[in-house]
Amino acid sequence: MPKRYDTIIVGASFAGLAVASRLRGRVLLIDKDEIGEGQTSACGTLLGVPQRLGLMESVLQAQDALVFHLQDRTEVMDARDHPFCTFDYGRFCRDFANRLNVEILRAGAQRLDGDSVVTDQGIFAGTCIVDASGWRAVLARTLRPDYADRRRMSYGIEAEAPRGGDSLCFWYDPSLVPSGVQWFFPSGSNVRVGVASYAGDAHLRGHLNLFTESLGVARGRIHGGYFPAGLREPVVGNLFVVGDAAGQCLPFTGEGIRPALYFGQACGDIVQALVDGRLSLEQGLLRYRRFVSRHRWMYRVMALSQLALLRLPVALSSRLIGLICREPLRSRILPGYVRFADPCTLIPLPPVVRQTANRPLVLAASEA
Repeated sequence: MPKRYDTIIVGASFAGLAVASRLRGRVLLIDKDEIGEGQTSACGTLLGVPQRLGLMESVLQAQDALVFHLQDRTEVMDARDHPFCTFDYGRFCRDFANRLNVEILRAGAQRLDGDSVVTDQGIFAGTCIVDASGWRAVLARTLRPDYADRRRMSYGIEAEAPRGGDSLCFWYDPSLVPSGVQWFFPSGSNVRVGVASYAGDAHLRGHLNLFTESLGVARGRIHGGYFPAGLREPVVGNLFVVGDAAGQCLPFTGEGIRPALYFGQACGDIVQALVDGRLSLEQGLLRYRRFVSRHRWMYRVMALSQLALLRLPVALSSRLIGLICREPLRSRILPGYVRFADPCTLIPLPPVVRQTANRPLVLAASEA
């Protein structure tokens, strides 16, 4: 018989960790990598996120301005009232995991089989199962093979190089990257330099090479991948889906960390109510679906913004970006953007439960 848990979560990055942070009882967190490995994100978010969660030791640098390099001008948005930051992915995830009272299994999830998750380390059964496995949505695709449609995804890659900087910088110039953007994220003594295609073009290494050369930085190891550009169904069968697996990464800005944490904690609260017997499975799935649906308006706005950027003449797009960066629009748009998945709504993490020493617990396959 498979070893049984109250909740099984597949994926131990932002969304999976957030779900786990709201759970009690027998919880199993599964990931193919060790906690804090396998970074794909540029790891930039609002400074309020690590502040609220109590993970400030992972922060590498705070930024109070957003700089937009356009084809014919440069615009600067003052973000001192809503500062951003870059952080160390490994430190963030490990410190987060140290606050959790869960079992962690390093294993590759392969598929869903009824109420069990089949992995390369054995089979594990759960009353509630959560897919937080990233854009591939490994478990959801067991039930719906077409669930993770790459035609509705963007694609991005970045490299880290030794160089300093002060502001988060973005480039929008179709002559540099068709249907895409470039970025420069200072992170302490290093900088993260990246390129993304809204059209999902995965052949970006040449663009990245040209970009790093133009900045005079030495390109380091490349990481990245696909990221969704629109919400998917948050419930598939009896499966809760969260984070990039549910397409909760925002279009246009490509911000996925804040939504993953926000929806992850909300999902965790609903799952715990289900485990406690305060909700039936049907009620829990319906409540989570409705919670996510209440936020569809933001995804529609961001999707339209992305479409406008690609369809409008470059000169007009540049003018609109300039207007957004300046008053009075800046004081309306930036706070409105921050209010979506507001860091103030995140639940602070409890004190340290244990030290993982960078190595998660690995359950023996014989326990399955």
